[in-house]
Amino acid sequence: MPGDELLMRNRTKFLIAISFVILVMTILFFTLIYQPGAGMYIKAEKITDPPERYVEFSSADLEKYPYVKEAVMNPGKEVKLPFDNDKNTTEFSEIMYTNGTEYLKLNAEYYHINYYSLD
Repeated sequence: MPGDELLMRNRTKFLIAISFVILVMTILFFTLIYQPGAGMYIKAEKITDPPERYVEFSSADLEKYPYVKEAVMNPGKEVKLPFDNDKNTTEFSEIMYTNGTEYLKLNAEYYHINYYSLD
């Protein structure tokens, strides 16, 4: 019987060790794949020289595109788009694409609009 106790104790220690390794691997896996900054962003950079092609918007036009407006009002700031990416932002990017440009004019100022993804 004393040998059975020793065998049972060793099995228990082995199962605890295996469980601990699995737990550590699971935590490590989720830590590596979790990226809080991941997502779609829009950024506006103010430029001084008028580009060859651009789309002109008024302040009232930009009210329809709140994330673009925020980017234009804060040049250089990365504005994170919501996960479900609102349809107005998609509409704005289609307007820019249809006109073959990444530039917009607001009043007498020009901006380079950049969409990008951080994964």
